[in-house]
Amino acid sequence: MAPVRVVAFDLDDTLLRLSSDFVPRYLALLTEHLADHLPRVPNIAQALRDTTKALMAKPGDAEWLQDFFYRDIGHRLNLGRDVLEPAMQNFFETRFQELQVWARPVYGVLGLLARLKEHGYRLVLLTSALFPAVAIDQRLAWAGLDGVHWDWRTAFENVHATKPQVAYYREAAAAVGIDPQYWLMVGNDLDEDIRPAHAAGMAVYWVQDRALFPKTPLWLPDDAPRGLVHQVPRYLDAIDAIS
Repeated sequence: MAPVRVVAFDLDDTLLRLSSDFVPRYLALLTEHLADHLPRVPNIAQALRDTTKALMAKPGDAEWLQDFFYRDIGHRLNLGRDVLEPAMQNFFETRFQELQVWARPVYGVLGLLARLKEHGYRLVLLTSALFPAVAIDQRLAWAGLDGVHWDWRTAFENVHATKPQVAYYREAAAAVGIDPQYWLMVGNDLDEDIRPAHAAGMAVYWVQDRALFPKTPLWLPDDAPRGLVHQVPRYLDAIDAIS
């Protein structure tokens, strides 16, 4: 195994605990907001679900994720970006914060990140790029991590693909300028974090909270460790990555 130089973290249910109600509440609140701020159009909720699926299936081609989103959902709703984008921005600036009640911090992760930073690791946030930067900033604040300096982080505006595409992880490595073999991806989701990061050439660490993930996975790389997020420094110590 190559020495780890970059430790990348998923956000939701890795550094921030989300209720199972978060996603449906988010979609319901966004649908309500758009219905109030857009010309009368049917099936906003279905359009959001279909566009989200299309975003997750999008390969790492030349089109920015944000541009793809407005083109795809605009086609479904027969609305232009000049109408859709202000309504979306207004939602994330004024309503998204209401969803904080469905989230809670993970104790100790601020100290964990500080320790890794002290030992010279580059820290990267690889959260789902289905959200714009303003929404990611808010979720980091909910986690108590708004003061953390990330060496790079994904967002709706700065990538061409999102999870679970392998291209998403390769793009992150290219943006930081360090080959995937020197990365450790830390995340809770096998399909969105662990498998594609491993396929991109990264080492992986599966965050397994027994209360949330009681079953043994059907697939995991042979050499992939698993455990609580707080045990990541211990794992890096064990492979002599911390001197």
